Amino acid sequence: MKQFAMESRQTSRNSKAFLAIFFVLVAGSLLSAQLSPPHGAKFEVLSVRVLGDKEASERSPDFIGPNIAVRLRLSSTEHGLEFYGWKNSTIPAGYKVQELDQSIFWLYGKAGTEKKMSSPGLKTALFGSTGDWITLPAHSAVEWEELDSTSFAGEKHAFTAFLKQKNKDEALEVISDAFVVPANVNK
Repeated sequence: MKQFAMESRQTSRNSKAFLAIFFVLVAGSLLSAQLSPPHGAKFEVLSVRVLGDKEASERSPDFIGPNIAVRLRLSSTEHGLEFYGWKNSTIPAGYKVQELDQSIFWLYGKAGTEKKMSSPGLKTALFGSTGDWITLPAHSAVEWEELDSTSFAGEKHAFTAFLKQKNKDEALEVISDAFVVPANVNK
């Protein structure tokens, strides 16, 4: 009888472990599907470059730490789209994220060291200010740079942007390709 109870408990543990793994895999695939750019849009990392000390301080004079320039490109194919950003700007608003164990964490707060398991959302993408929906016509692209820091060396990061497909009111937060944060080679 004791052996049956022990086998029953082991089976129960195995079932719980299987369900937990299954949930993580399903949630990860659903999350990545929600954050994938819609058909006809591409959001990619073009380059990742460690900045020299002088260039890093010029680009971020009020905050020490950001010393990586990440070149991003958002493009549309046969359909145009809209992205959310500052008024009269060509830079989409969004967040920096970390990919870890098939999960995505939004990095925010002082030096991006605080993590959230869900997006802070569109309303805080511009620090509480109101932006505009900017049209990106079919067969066009916008490129810009975001900053990151070698203090996160070895982590897998990406950036998000808020998009609307043509003739749709629903805003989608999409994620760029991921990149591995390099170490500071300038030291």
